[in-house]
Parts: sequence; C-alpha cells; structure tokens
Amino acid sequence: MAHLQCDTLNGALAYERPPPLVSLLQGIAGARCDLPLECFDGKQVAWAIRNGLGPLFFRAVKGRAENAASPHWNSLRAADLTARVLMGSHFEAMAQIIDLCQEQRAPVILLKGISVAGQCYPEPHQRLMRDLDFLIDRDSAPALEARLNEIGYRPKSGARAADYLNHHHQTPLYHSEKSVWVEIHHHLFSSRKSASRVSAFGEENVRAQLRPCVLAGRQVYRLNDELQLLYLAAHWGQDFKPIGGMIAMIDVIFLLQRCGSELQWQQILEWSRNSVASTYLYLLLSYLQRYRLVQVAPEIMNELSSSQPSFGRLGLRAAHSIVDRYVVEGAAWGRLLNARNVDSVWKTLTLGKSPSLNLALLPVNLFLPDRLRVR
Repeated sequence: MAHLQCDTLNGALAYERPPPLVSLLQGIAGARCDLPLECFDGKQVAWAIRNGLGPLFFRAVKGRAENAASPHWNSLRAADLTARVLMGSHFEAMAQIIDLCQEQRAPVILLKGISVAGQCYPEPHQRLMRDLDFLIDRDSAPALEARLNEIGYRPKSGARAADYLNHHHQTPLYHSEKSVWVEIHHHLFSSRKSASRVSAFGEENVRAQLRPCVLAGRQVYRLNDELQLLYLAAHWGQDFKPIGGMIAMIDVIFLLQRCGSELQWQQILEWSRNSVASTYLYLLLSYLQRYRLVQVAPEIMNELSSSQPSFGRLGLRAAHSIVDRYVVEGAAWGRLLNARNVDSVWKTLTLGKSPSLNLALLPVNLFLPDRLRVR
C-alpha cells in the first residue's frame, strides 16, 4: 500500500527533464556571465527574483550583449540595484548591532545569510536576506532586545514575548525606517525541532566550533565550515519552504566551492550519523549532485547514504521531485498536492525513522488532522 502510494506520488511529481531554472543554478555555480536570457520566460524570471536570485541572475547574464534587448533585462538590473541598497542597509544595521553587543561584552555569532554573504558570495549584496540572524548567549539577549527597542526596533504586529519563552530566538524585531528585521538567537534550533537534539548543535559544541572573523571592521564569529554546512542543510530541510529554498542551496554550493578539499568530511559524518541531520544533509547534497551543482566524492556520499535513517530509493525520488516542482519550478498548488499535503509528505519522508516506516506513514499523515500527524 505504502509503495503504491509513493509510486503514485512520484508519477504526479516527476519531471521528464530538469526544471528550466536548474540551468540558472548551474550557471551560477559555474560563475557564468553569458547565459542566454531568451532561454527563460517571464514566469521563471519572476520566480527567481521572488526567491532572492535576482542579483545572481543578473550576474549570470550581464556579460552577453544580446541580453540587453530582452524584456527581462530591466527587471533583473533593477533587482540587482535594489539588492545593493537593501543589503547595504542590512550590513549597516548589523554593524550598529555589533557595537551594542560590544557594549555588553556579548560576542556575536553570525548565522545564515549575514554569515555566508561576506564569506562565500562573489559580492555580499548578491545574498539577499529576509532578516539578520545572529547568536548571542541567552543571558545577554533580553538586554540587547531592550537596547534595540530604544533605537527603533519594534516587535512584529501581534507578537507576544510569552510566545517566545521556549523558542530559540527572541521576538522578531523590525525597524521601519531601515526596513530591517532582526532575530536574536540564543540557540540554533527550537526545542520543538528534531535538529535541536543533535549533539553537534548543542551549546557546548557550537562554542567549540566558532571561528573569528570581521564584519565592517568589527570582531565577530561564525560557525566553522563543517558545522556551517550541517546547520545550513538542517535549516533548509526541517521545514518545507518553497520561497527561499534555492537561496539555501546556493549557500551550500558557494560554501563547498570555497572550502574545496579542506572540508573535514569525517567530522561532519561523525556529527550527523544516524540523525535527522544526516537525513537533511543527504537530501540536499544528493539533489545538488543530481544536477552536478556540487562535487562530493562518491565515498562520502555512500557513507552519508548508509548513515542517514530516512531515505530509500523511492522516498529520495519523491523528495527530489518535490524540490524540482515547488522549489525550483515554482509550480502552483493543486487540489491533491496543495501546500498542506506537500508539507505533510516532506515532513513524513524526513521523519528520521526507517524508509519503509516513513512510506507507510504517508497515507496516515496525509489524511489525519495536523494535530494528530505522526511527527
């Protein structure tokens, strides 16, 4: 029954050929600047811009003279110029926040976009970010939040501090004049997420894996490359989010390109073995390998495959098809494959249980109310 369900799902999701925007991802990964813009239609260009790929898309096409005549040229150029302004504001805001943290002697650990933008991307503005994510110790977080309130950062509408008491970050704050959102993290993951129980993401190990760096002339820290990779993959995989999914994939592409052969894969495998962290990492890397967006040694992929608890052949194919259809292609939801059901399939396939049990639970989780789903 479960295999029949999975085959039916694969038939509904599978592509005969890669989604067109895979060629854009390949161009970005290959540092191309001469992609022919006529290969992409208006819907694809709009989806890429909506997902934050506008500046990288413009970089990939701006070296081809014929592209300037395309009806999409001005949209991509505008996306690049807008990103320069917006990300400039974000970096200025981050510098001010670091100064506030230094007043409290609270070391700042950069996370996600604000970390990889300056570390891995050709130009920092090419990594758009929805908010500024950074980690400080929990005891310092309330005082920093109060100081940010004083300089114009306000909680999002309807948010209550009580809602974030057991969360991994403080109440999100927004500065209307700067158009900047801020999330003050005191842990990498919420205790409600399976990744929070992976020892590699525990406070003691995180502190041991910090590396000093500089942002706007200020001393800060980021996760080392090995923990950074595992964190990016887990953050990408734990929740199904079509918007922003390609940016996370590009983060990993650029991180692996920057690290090259220096990455300590055995450390990553040891941290992630038999956990949901290996599930998320294998899912992401196998997808990127499928389209030759990254190069990971076969022996590493084989070991990662054998150490992750969630995916067999059918489950992995279904998960890849979901990424194809909804993350890269931006397909519209249907009656059966609506947002709720695809999210349910994604979470069931990545449960961290055995592949056969995950597949058996698919029809159960699809038709049960959300509060009763097996998690």
